[in-house]
Amino acid sequence: MKIVMFSINPLYPDLVTGGASKHLFHIANHLGTRGHHVEMFCAQPKRELAPFSWGENIRVFPILPFKLPFPQPYAISGANLAMIITHLVKALQEADRFYIHDGEWLVPDIYESIPTITSFRDNIYPESVLGSFIHKADDVICVSQYSASVIEHTAGRFYPALRERLHQVNNGIDLKVFSEKETSSLANELRVHPDEDIILLHPHRPEPGKGLPETIRVVDALVHEHGLTKLKVLIPEWIGEMVSSRESTFCSAMMALISQLGVREFFRFIPWQPMERMPELYSLGDITLCLGSIVEAFGNVAYESMACGTPSVVARVGVHRTLLPDKLITKVHFGDIANAVDQVVAILNGDRPSQAEVLAFLQSELDFDRQMNSYADIIEKCKKRGRMRFSRESLTTPRRFTIAPWCYLNGKRIYHDFHGVFESADILAELFQDRDSISRDDAEDAGVTNETWNSWIEKTWIVSVNYT
Repeated sequence: MKIVMFSINPLYPDLVTGGASKHLFHIANHLGTRGHHVEMFCAQPKRELAPFSWGENIRVFPILPFKLPFPQPYAISGANLAMIITHLVKALQEADRFYIHDGEWLVPDIYESIPTITSFRDNIYPESVLGSFIHKADDVICVSQYSASVIEHTAGRFYPALRERLHQVNNGIDLKVFSEKETSSLANELRVHPDEDIILLHPHRPEPGKGLPETIRVVDALVHEHGLTKLKVLIPEWIGEMVSSRESTFCSAMMALISQLGVREFFRFIPWQPMERMPELYSLGDITLCLGSIVEAFGNVAYESMACGTPSVVARVGVHRTLLPDKLITKVHFGDIANAVDQVVAILNGDRPSQAEVLAFLQSELDFDRQMNSYADIIEKCKKRGRMRFSRESLTTPRRFTIAPWCYLNGKRIYHDFHGVFESADILAELFQDRDSISRDDAEDAGVTNETWNSWIEKTWIVSVNYT
C-alpha cells in the first residue's frame, strides 16, 4: 500500500523538533515495517535539504514552501500555495491512503477520492482548529479523551456524523526507550553534578504558554524563601532556524525576568537534545516542571519524564487535569506559584508517587505498541465515506448543559483553558454542586436571569450534552 503523509512542520534526518514530529516518525516507521511504502511531504526548512530516508520504506520530501518559522504557516503567496497543492496532487494520484498529521491541511478537495485519515494532536493552533471544522476526512484520530471531547463539543456541534469517524488513540510512551538511564556522561557535558545539585528540568520550546515565567518564579521562591542555592534548572535552546521574532521577544523578556529576580546563576541553557538522549536528560533531573497555560492535547514531556523515574509537576490545564489520577502525578492550579513551590519542596523531601504504580498505569493506559498498531489498523482499514452534512439543529434543540471540557470549577471559580484565567462563578458552582448537567429551567429555579445564562453560553463555560 502506498501511503502519502503530510506534516506542516519541517522534518529533519538528524533531529526531532517536538512530540508531534516524534510520534509521526514512529507511526511512519511502524507502517514501513508492515510493508507499506510511505511518502512524507513536509514544510521546506530554511536550510536546503534534499529528500531523505526516514526508515524502512519511508521517503521524506521537505519541499512544501510554507512560511517558516511559525506562526502563520499559511501566510504565503497564492503561487506558493498552488505549488504545494500541485506537489500533493501528484503524490496522491497513485496513493492508497492520505494521512494528515495534526489536521493542518486546509484544502480538503485534493483528497475527495482517496481514503483519508487525520490525526488531531492539538486543539489550539489556528490551522488545527480550522482543520477540525473544514476537514472531510474519513477517519479522525484524537490523542486523548480530552482532545476528543473538545472536537466533539466544537466541530461536532455542527457535524453529527463526526462521532462515527472519531477514534481515541492515546499517545503511547515507549517504556523500552523511556526508562531510567545512566547519566554521568550527559551530566559532564552539561556541567552539572547530580550528587550535589538539585536539578530541575524545563524541557520545552521557548514558546509563550509553555511555563517558563512560572518556572522562573518557582526558582525565585525556592532560592530566596527556602534557601535552595544548589539549584540548577536545565532549559534547552531552540533550533535556530525555527526561532521566530515572537519567540526572540519572549526569550528576551524571560532573560530580563531572570535578571530582575536575581536567579541567573541557577539557570543552565543547554543544546536541544536529540530524541535518543532525552531519557538521559529526564533521568538526570530531580523534578520536571510543566506549569504553563498551553492547552496540551497530550503533553509528552510530563509522562516521558515519569517513565524515566523523574516526577512531574503539572498545571491543571488541558489533558493534564484528567490523563493521570491525582495520586500518580502532582497537579497545581495554573498560576499558583506558592503551591507549585510547596509541591517541589515536598517531592524533594521524599513525598512522591509510587514509581511502580506510575509505570503500571503508563503501560496500561499509554501503551506504545497499542498506539502504533491502532494507528496502522485505522489507516489500513480506512474506507471512503460520504461527505458529512452540516446541521443547524444544535442551535434550536432543547438541551441540557454541562461544564465544557475545556473548563473546570475550583470552589466558586471557573478556569477556562482557552482564556488562561480563573473567573468568579458563584451561582454556576452552586448549580453543579450536586449534579452533572443542568437545564435552563434548573437555572431559572435558582434565580438565574437570561442575561447571566446567556453569558455562560457566550463565554463557552457550558456546552450542550446533546451534541454527541
